[in-house]
Amino acid sequence: MRHATPIEGIPELATKWCAHLGFDVTATFEKSGDDRLFPNRMVLSGQDALFLLSGRSQPLDALQFLLHEAQGERDESKLVYLDVSGMRLFRMQELVAMANLAAEKARQTGSYTFASLTPKERRWVHIVISNESDLETQSEGFGAVKSLKVCRKA
Repeated sequence: MRHATPIEGIPELATKWCAHLGFDVTATFEKSGDDRLFPNRMVLSGQDALFLLSGRSQPLDALQFLLHEAQGERDESKLVYLDVSGMRLFRMQELVAMANLAAEKARQTGSYTFASLTPKERRWVHIVISNESDLETQSEGFGAVKSLKVCRKA
């Protein structure tokens, strides 16, 4: 059986792994302002942190995947979620605003479809729309990046 790293040890592990790769990066927990949408936000800062945003944030996504594996956890509310320079926090806030506008549009026209969204982005919209008793969401398409439709309940 593999040893799981507790969430409290993840900042130290992330900092250590980045140092082994030659990056000056420090990881610390910071609140997102909405633990339901963005729980366990861990901010990476330091001289080399912006490198993790290169290539459409693929290095950041890879590090987050490895940290999730190290945690050995599958409960999304207990996993760490990485952010650099508030980029993901800003995207969450942007999608909350967009979801609220989509709700208005769906009420007026019957539906509103978002273009391609990542799984995390779709989850944020699903959660926001779940508060609306007259609306529902449906993911459409195949693969990791799908569109999302907000529509009136039948």
